[in-house]
Amino acid sequence: MRPAVGLLYNPSTPALLAHAPGLVEHLSAMPDRMWFDFGDEPVGQRFRHAHGAIAELAGHARGRSLAGHGLGLSLPSAMPLDGAMLGAVVQVAEGVGGFEWYSEHLSVFVTPGGAAVPNAQAGLGLPVVYGDESFALLAPKLRRLKDALGCRVLLENPAQFSPLTDLDCSEPEFLNRLYRAGLSGTLLDLHNLYVCQRNGVTDPLAYLEALDPDSVEEVHLAGGDEFGGFYMDSHATVTPQPVWELAREFLPRCRRLRAITLEYQESYFEQIGLAALARELELMHELAEHCASTAPAPSC
Repeated sequence: MRPAVGLLYNPSTPALLAHAPGLVEHLSAMPDRMWFDFGDEPVGQRFRHAHGAIAELAGHARGRSLAGHGLGLSLPSAMPLDGAMLGAVVQVAEGVGGFEWYSEHLSVFVTPGGAAVPNAQAGLGLPVVYGDESFALLAPKLRRLKDALGCRVLLENPAQFSPLTDLDCSEPEFLNRLYRAGLSGTLLDLHNLYVCQRNGVTDPLAYLEALDPDSVEEVHLAGGDEFGGFYMDSHATVTPQPVWELAREFLPRCRRLRAITLEYQESYFEQIGLAALARELELMHELAEHCASTAPAPSC
């Protein structure tokens, strides 16, 4: 199967679509960017949706596949699922005609208090202790999310900056367990793996060898930069060469891969430039063709 080539939607995406419309077959959109979250308001008044932005997204998604990519539900947290936020996600999905699949981050999401602008996309993802307790916390939330949206749910491997020790299982083993239980697929962020490698957290080759390739349904590519002695998943640059090498080596094994998605932060749009972003998309098309031509035969 040839995966689609796409972008994580942001305010600069329309300019890139106008520049290279034929190179974008897929869009992934963050519902968290389509509302303002007034957390102290009464039930029913907490979320104010940006209906103009939702309508614009729906227009750009015509003729393209569209997935949702969430940030704020904090599924591995011990806190109950935020039902009001889930309802806000569903409203965005309905406004764009539905998501073909929906992904969340495999991290505990912490939001800062006292922000001048109430926007749930700002925050910090904390690592998860992989084991039976985290699995038990995730399972009912994943089922509820899937039922509410009526589509497949994926979980994304996080960027980490320090290794965790004494875990019951590794991250790829945990993702495999969720997949084999029918709870979620994997959104494999290859740049996050590179971030982990640069920060001494994990070996990407060993990680990919342990991960079930059949669980992978979407892949993220991106670039980052250095800050404070760490390599960051800042989405500030084009995809580094080691990430492309990982992609060419591993992705042909992913028989259920549906999309390869480029992430870049709109604040770096002018710095990266339209030409460089269009070239990224061209390379992604070459990668998609490589996946289709070298994919293993389906198993019996």
